[in-house]
Amino acid sequence: MAFNDLEYHAVKKEVEAFVESIRPPAHVRNELDIVFTIDDQSIEIGEKRPVWRGEPGEFSVLTSAKITYVRTQKVWNLYWMRASEKWELYSEERTLAVALNQVRDDIHSCFFG
Repeated sequence: MAFNDLEYHAVKKEVEAFVESIRPPAHVRNELDIVFTIDDQSIEIGEKRPVWRGEPGEFSVLTSAKITYVRTQKVWNLYWMRASEKWELYSEERTLAVALNQVRDDIHSCFFG
């Protein structure tokens, strides 16, 4: 079940603030930026880069963190993308803020190396 309107806006505000805090300086953002998407009950965070040998303005997003809310358990599952391109559970957190801090701290270099 997707976030309701109030939940969606609260989650979006929290994730926007987090992403803004880890984005590279403005002069670098044409070459590397941090972006996110919210779909149903999942948030995906990744790096946006221009496509090598691509058309001008063409870019790719390499998603490295996924946070999914499990409503029945009232927990946030944090996943990291393995080299096999499969999501693996990294941790289970009680709040979105704690899950985002896990991504920021990245003590095992799973999210942004």
